[in-house]
Amino acid sequence: MRIDRRKNLGLVMTLTLASFLAWIAPGAQAEDLAEAWAIALRTNPQLTASRQMTAAAGFDVSSARRARLPQIQTLNLETFLTNPISVAGLGGQPRPARNGQEAFTISAVAAMVPIYTGGRIRSTIEGNSAQFGAARADEVVTALDLKLDVARAYVEVLRAGRGVAVARSHVTSLTAQARDVSNLVKQGRSIRNDLLAARVARANAQQREIQASNRLSLAWAGYNRYLCRPMETVVPLVDLAPELPPSLQGERGTDALLVPDANPIVPDETEIETLSTLALRNRPELASLSAQARAQQAEAATERAKTRPQVSFVVANIYQNARFLPTEADTGTAGFLLNWTLFDGGRARRHALAIEQRAAAQVSRRNDLATAIRLQVRSAWLTCRESQRRIPVARAAIAQAEENLRVARGRYLQQRGTNTEVLDAESARVQSYDNYFNALYDAIVAGFELRRAVGDI
Repeated sequence: MRIDRRKNLGLVMTLTLASFLAWIAPGAQAEDLAEAWAIALRTNPQLTASRQMTAAAGFDVSSARRARLPQIQTLNLETFLTNPISVAGLGGQPRPARNGQEAFTISAVAAMVPIYTGGRIRSTIEGNSAQFGAARADEVVTALDLKLDVARAYVEVLRAGRGVAVARSHVTSLTAQARDVSNLVKQGRSIRNDLLAARVARANAQQREIQASNRLSLAWAGYNRYLCRPMETVVPLVDLAPELPPSLQGERGTDALLVPDANPIVPDETEIETLSTLALRNRPELASLSAQARAQQAEAATERAKTRPQVSFVVANIYQNARFLPTEADTGTAGFLLNWTLFDGGRARRHALAIEQRAAAQVSRRNDLATAIRLQVRSAWLTCRESQRRIPVARAAIAQAEENLRVARGRYLQQRGTNTEVLDAESARVQSYDNYFNALYDAIVAGFELRRAVGDI
């Protein structure tokens, strides 16, 4: 039994070192999730595109406001006459005018200031301002989604790393079992079939290790993609779940083997309602839909304003060099310009009604999204509690599996048990570790998803 205890200690050290030392290189600064978020928010192209859309909407607002400023325009004409200017001659017959011109120039510079537009400019500014608010809300949505994606990818790297450590410990354990079986076969105390079974189990464990390593590589590629760096990059990461299962902490005794009662999860309606209310206040998706509805209502008002009088004040300077006209050279003028579409067949009115229907559709979508958000909060809350409840059960299962493996090995070495019992116990041990780490990281991801559902991640 002394040999068995040394093997068990070796398994503990193997899993511990593989789980932690693989992630924290000597002298290296580990990357935490906050740093990963900062890198992603700074470099991610999707978020950059969203920021550019927000900037574009801001320029639209600025452009709409400048419609109230004077507009200065210039008009230049070079005129050619096909018939020369004529005057009455002898007998009433026309004759070419003296010093007549076949070509002359007219130039005008005019400044136009809008006086009354029926609310067209004001509604345009309001609509563009609402679109700017929607663009900013969409940018926040993109940032929140990106942070959640980075958190999931970060946790997936940690989960895959734990999977590699468990797979390696599986290979180590089965290698030790195959060595023990080989020694017993040489001593004539076991049969060759046991040795073959142990070697097959070890080969299967080696395949599992290869698959786990590949999953880790894929997890790194997905994580690095969000951070816009080479996909093969590997850096030390700060583990979000540093606690160890009971067997790795050296826990023994009855308490470590007890499995908590699996009582049903009772939703805390007060907490869920509080989180739902917070989500309805925080979620940028709701703000985006509200802003889009306001923008379309303002667009409808702009369309209706086109049928109202449009009054502008115009100041102009006109120059012409036609000698046959009464006045030559510069002439100044000022006046009011009235433009009023009295009848357009109802086109503007119907177009405004269509836009208002689209605004009403955005309000309906917002109401539907509000109920969906309540469901998201409830689902995320229940998933979070479920994962948290799985952790202590999985911890106790690890202790039981380790003890079961220790007893099965001891019985086999004393020829009171079979090799099949040892292999089954080892499979149960590995499965218990997988269950534990899955529960642990599922709880972490569920926590981030709950924060995203509330709109505060």
